[in-house]
Amino acid sequence: MDLKSCRGRVQTAVLIYLLVFVALNVGVWTWYAVHRHTPQHHFPFGERIERFGDLLRFSGKYQVGKDSRMDDSGHLIGTLFPANYPPFAVVIYLFLLQVCAPYALPVMLGVMLGGVAVACTLLWRRVRRFESYRWYMGAAIFATGLFGWGTEQVVMRGNIEGVMWVVVCLGAALYARRNYNGAAVAFGVACCVKPYPVLWLGLMARQRKYREVALGLLSAAVVTLGSLLVIDRNPLRAYRHITSKSTFFENYIVAFRPMDEMKGDHSLFQTMKTIARVVRNHGINFSYKEYWHSPNDPLAWKLYHAYLPVAAVIGLVTLWKVWNKPVLNQVFALACVTVVLPMVSGDYTLSLLLVPMGFLLFFLLEDVAEGREAMSLGKMLWFLLPCAWIMGTEHLGILHGVFKCIAILVLLGASISIPLPSTLFGESARKNPTLLHTLAR
Repeated sequence: MDLKSCRGRVQTAVLIYLLVFVALNVGVWTWYAVHRHTPQHHFPFGERIERFGDLLRFSGKYQVGKDSRMDDSGHLIGTLFPANYPPFAVVIYLFLLQVCAPYALPVMLGVMLGGVAVACTLLWRRVRRFESYRWYMGAAIFATGLFGWGTEQVVMRGNIEGVMWVVVCLGAALYARRNYNGAAVAFGVACCVKPYPVLWLGLMARQRKYREVALGLLSAAVVTLGSLLVIDRNPLRAYRHITSKSTFFENYIVAFRPMDEMKGDHSLFQTMKTIARVVRNHGINFSYKEYWHSPNDPLAWKLYHAYLPVAAVIGLVTLWKVWNKPVLNQVFALACVTVVLPMVSGDYTLSLLLVPMGFLLFFLLEDVAEGREAMSLGKMLWFLLPCAWIMGTEHLGILHGVFKCIAILVLLGASISIPLPSTLFGESARKNPTLLHTLAR
């Protein structure tokens, strides 16, 4: 590979990404295979009895994949859905656990993994047409999509984040194809599952697609009302039925969660808590009570009050820095903020980063490799190395979430610092009159 040429640098950068990704995965699984008989040694994806718990824990019926030893200390078995979820998310839970029983898990995973496989195939078919494409780029696409840490966590936890991801990915694809109406509807529907995709509508508003944003909000309202009517013919009664007094603030925000939960959380707030607990404990060897229980600790309150201004500053600086940056920068920053700034953010949310990563590969092959945009190998790796670390399988140790959080913040720094004007979003063409003339022909 000729590192002096644009094409050679792109090929080298993607190959380095793939090698790091594979090395992380191979290292973890080799270590597990060697030490699998060691006491207290855990499977890399977590405990078997807790697997698929985000979905199957709420079912009172027999479900394929559910372990009868699954913990029910929160008395959730048979409740059918988590408290205070949006109405459309509740309908999804009811459909899976009631209508699809006992195959709720296979149906949900079929939708998620099928969507990932289709997205990877479509991306691969597009990028292989470029002259700079090499076989290992296809390997990187499918390995990341199907075996990336975000996808693995969605599967292992059985989280409906995978369903939301399929709709977000569809919306992003429609957005890239200039089908703004379809994209807005998709984002509107997605934010009825979990609220984060509403930021995509904010991105469209930044591009002055006000009618489309209104359509997206209208779609969200229609889906929400329809979901309430499915639950009960009286929408107000349906809303009261799915809401209850929440202890989320007391148990998750101003208290220390069990370390067994916190280590799989990469949010900035939980990272601050983990570091504070490690410092106070003078190491990572916690007592049984500190590791498994959630003590009401005044330090958690102090960290909560410290986190709020920090998160506000990061959010405002990100908004200021990407306001006039290319669309791909805005998409990357949006995804990073979505997964790192919420007060609780499980590793299954990392699947949201697959969307900007796909757009980045397209940008590198279509614009950088063809010489339309200049980008050094170092700047490419500023994006690709954090992505490899984020998507790589790592040991679920105490500092697992901390390392993921640092990688996301590094990626956020790249997204607000290095412009990525992409032909895919019609930006390089505007900068290059010759390219614009070529495309017009």
